[in-house]
Amino acid sequence: MSLNFIGFLVVTALVLMAMVPVVVHQWRKDRRALALLAEAHELGTHEVVSLHPRVDEGLCIGCGECVRGCPEQDVLVTLRNKAHVAHAVECVGHGICERVCPVGAITLVIGTETRGAEIPRLTEHFETNVPGLYVVGELGGMGLIRNAIWQATQAVQHLAAQPRERGRDTLDVLVVGAGPAGLAAALVAQQAGLRFRVIEQGTLGGSILHYPRKKLVMTHPIVLSGVGEIPFREVEKEPLLAFWLGVLERRGIEVEEGVRLEKVERADGEFRAHTTAGLIPSRRIVLALGRRGTPRRLEVPGEELSKVAYRLIEPELYDGQRVVVVGGGSSALEAAMALAKRPRTTVTLCHRRAEFGGARAPLIQRLLLLEREGMVEILRDARVTAILPDRVDFDVAGQPASRPNDYVFILVGGVAPYALLKACGVDLETKFGTPILRG
Repeated sequence: MSLNFIGFLVVTALVLMAMVPVVVHQWRKDRRALALLAEAHELGTHEVVSLHPRVDEGLCIGCGECVRGCPEQDVLVTLRNKAHVAHAVECVGHGICERVCPVGAITLVIGTETRGAEIPRLTEHFETNVPGLYVVGELGGMGLIRNAIWQATQAVQHLAAQPRERGRDTLDVLVVGAGPAGLAAALVAQQAGLRFRVIEQGTLGGSILHYPRKKLVMTHPIVLSGVGEIPFREVEKEPLLAFWLGVLERRGIEVEEGVRLEKVERADGEFRAHTTAGLIPSRRIVLALGRRGTPRRLEVPGEELSKVAYRLIEPELYDGQRVVVVGGGSSALEAAMALAKRPRTTVTLCHRRAEFGGARAPLIQRLLLLEREGMVEILRDARVTAILPDRVDFDVAGQPASRPNDYVFILVGGVAPYALLKACGVDLETKFGTPILRG
């Protein structure tokens, strides 16, 4: 055997020895990615109509920057040197994946090719086709606090730049909704010296109030007009609400709670907002209503009973009770799990589908674990047929069923205020995987 051949064998062996760890590492990564993608399809969390990333595989170079940059869990994964969307339901619209991609292969879109999402048609300043009427926040397709605040800021700065003729009884802007978008709009309006009012059909906080207690909310660096940067990256619900209350108190901004907007008319160059607190004339209106609108009802006998609620705030009040939670989204799952951990509380979760495609994947996994441990009963392919003082009746896959009951929480989302928008003359459009403007 020649020395040249021996040298060739040695070099080949060294190369193979160097390559084996790389190949094994890549094989393990691909195996985990395949398992994650399979899990997402099994749970039904791989496709959502809300904001989520779309990957152009023709452009993707598999660098993994999008996977590393995403602050949420398992939204994106790299498989065979291409990025793929796994648990799309986990995406909340940070947009970091899109910004860090060096080749522009990631785009945040709303809707899918087969499932459309209806949102108002808006300009780059978030003004509708009705001049002077703006839509910001969740109702415009954005669910992240940072984006909602950015939209509100852009909208109010735009309307503040328009010529103003002050009327004695006419506002410069009426802000409808007191979630992050509405409160940001109020701060910008005050900073610009506008005459404004803020009305809220519920209570201050908007969608934040629908989070269970101690829920973490991701907030990237955000600058509020006249206030500065919000001092949080991850924050629990309670201190976030306390922060907003402190800002409003220091700035002397009043939120008129329990006031619902019923309809809007336009006459003599201004809006006339009909509310439960009376007529409010205003030259501009910013709708920061959120997509929930009013809680969705089941429309079943007994839903008017006092034991029925549409929000869970303090699970400890239901210790030792027999509780039914209706819904299959993240809010319903979180409520069911919070109640299941209370002493002597029995929980039945009623979901109209077999899968929990509208909930976050970690929540689904924890719920299924509690089901296996006997802490939560899950009725799948089920619907409530009647609510009685001492029980709840169901239809479970076509079979009647009944459970003793003390309290019912109906957490099936809300009715988006599209009827109000259409009555105002706002054009709606259905997005089928369409990019959307963000901050």
